[in-house]
Amino acid sequence: MHASGLHVERAGSGEPLVLVHGYLGGSSQWAAELQALGPHFDVIAPDLPGFGKSNQLTSPDQITGYAQAVLDCLDELGVERFHLLGHSMGGMVVQEMVRLAPQRVTRLVLYATGALGLLPGRFETMARSRERLAQDGVEATARRISATWLLLREASPSAGALGDLAAQASAQAAEAGLWAMERWNGQDQLAHITQPTLIVWGDQDRSYQWPQIERLWRGVAGASLAVLPQCAHALHLENPVVFHHLLLDFLVGHRQQPQPSGHAH
Repeated sequence: MHASGLHVERAGSGEPLVLVHGYLGGSSQWAAELQALGPHFDVIAPDLPGFGKSNQLTSPDQITGYAQAVLDCLDELGVERFHLLGHSMGGMVVQEMVRLAPQRVTRLVLYATGALGLLPGRFETMARSRERLAQDGVEATARRISATWLLLREASPSAGALGDLAAQASAQAAEAGLWAMERWNGQDQLAHITQPTLIVWGDQDRSYQWPQIERLWRGVAGASLAVLPQCAHALHLENPVVFHHLLLDFLVGHRQQPQPSGHAH
């Protein structure tokens, strides 16, 4: 389906849960999540403009532009309040969505992301990625970069499908997304995030180093942190069972916890 021009994958029923992919990602990366979380939520996964099945659209070159595109899409779908998850660059996008429409977001998951778009410690600088993009083209660059998201790189069982998805990005979006990330800094906004927040990270992530994760964890009041061992940037593909358990525990489990009775034990 399409809303506000964006391709959207949707499954399940209940409270809406919006999944926002990152740079060179797309809605198809969430196939297992739509299946696993659909029994509990109305799962909505858009393709950001210029990526995946929205690759015919012009990509913004600012993170705020992506955030507004997703909010406009949700408006068209009639979705007012929702849980929100963002992966990688999508984590920047959802932080901007919270800034733009804080009253609409109920619970927030920041997955393998950070508050500084320059990505200090990334496997290569944004400038170098732009150089390689110009030299090698979209497909070679997309497959090379997406392989770094997996612990076993090209040897991972997920590498082929992830590379196929990454290569769907338009040349314009592949460049614009790099500029959007590099120009974005959400560090001052962290103190204004009041939603219950879960931060998920793989300890072998080559894109986001620990200082970025720690800054999120310490910057968002009351945030919870889950670190998955021996997982890289796309840990939803590397350890989906634990990933889904964490999400369900955070998004559903809080409803089932007994309330304090007020009696001392």
